[in-house]
Amino acid sequence: MAPSIDEAAVQPLELRPKLDCIKYLEEVPLIDLSPLRSKNCDLSEAKEKLASQLHDCLKEWGFFLVVNHGMATDALAKVKSTFTKLPEEDKKKVARNEKNPWGYSEKDLTKNTKDWVEVFDYMVAEELTLPETFEPDCKTVVKFRNNWPENQPEFQKACEDFTTGTMKLLYELMELIALSLGLSEDRLKPYFDENLCYSRINYYPPCPTPELALGKGAHKDHCAYTVLATDEVSGFEVMRKSDGEWLRVRPIPDSVIVVGGDILQVWSNEIYESVVHRAVVNSEKERLSMLTVAAPAFEVMVAPLDELVGEKTPAKYRAYKWGEFYGARKFSNFRKLDTPVLEVADYKIRS
Repeated sequence: MAPSIDEAAVQPLELRPKLDCIKYLEEVPLIDLSPLRSKNCDLSEAKEKLASQLHDCLKEWGFFLVVNHGMATDALAKVKSTFTKLPEEDKKKVARNEKNPWGYSEKDLTKNTKDWVEVFDYMVAEELTLPETFEPDCKTVVKFRNNWPENQPEFQKACEDFTTGTMKLLYELMELIALSLGLSEDRLKPYFDENLCYSRINYYPPCPTPELALGKGAHKDHCAYTVLATDEVSGFEVMRKSDGEWLRVRPIPDSVIVVGGDILQVWSNEIYESVVHRAVVNSEKERLSMLTVAAPAFEVMVAPLDELVGEKTPAKYRAYKWGEFYGARKFSNFRKLDTPVLEVADYKIRS
């Protein structure tokens, strides 16, 4: 990353962070999963109680922190240690492009503005067979493979170990989310056969003018939900629904953040709403976070779940094909678009 700020990374005036008056979220929505690890409690009862807590967190905030999540406490540190030691030439050899969206990039865009971040994306599955392009009429399929740097086995293992932990947690949360909506705990699992789940490293170098840039611009996650681990440097902010104010979330040791996404908003027929969030940078300290995205299979049609639609609660969204939506959003990371970035609101049924 260049030592001076790229003009393409300068945020529009109205989107720039106000670093002189940072406000913190004082009562962080928090869920303790230790009952799921206990041998001395009724598991069914524990799940129901946790589902109720999860419902309240998602309903009010759209995200929550999890402690006693079962992941190795040093998983993120191992990724950070190995990623920051990768030679620049090794990273650039596995650069992402429009034909293979897996690998390294320092050119990510959010809504046509460059993010102050280096990323590395990889699939949970080592390879997936998908349409060659994400165009609706594409008939050609190709095998996508992860784009790992050569001769860096420690880095690859650290990443894979991290994702092993997040995927286990992801499926535990899937059951609780279903229960929180009054559904059977396995209701959502079939959508994730042949899933598009992937992980990402976000590395935020110190920025000489952090008041002008963002590590990741304001956005909503387009997946079902995201499991996000962060280091000890603060920078994750959420927008409060009631007044649009940005609130910084203090890192809690050995916790992860779970962010509700657009698919969950649609599935729940807006019982839950995805949360707007962003990553803020600073001029002194590097910061690293890592996430795993809960993304269903390419062919899944996303629509309000039948059980949550009725005469008094009509469907608020028309169905859309997840793979095509995902492809359009992924494409917007690579270059500026002449048209607005596709949003889930584009599928909203207008009364």
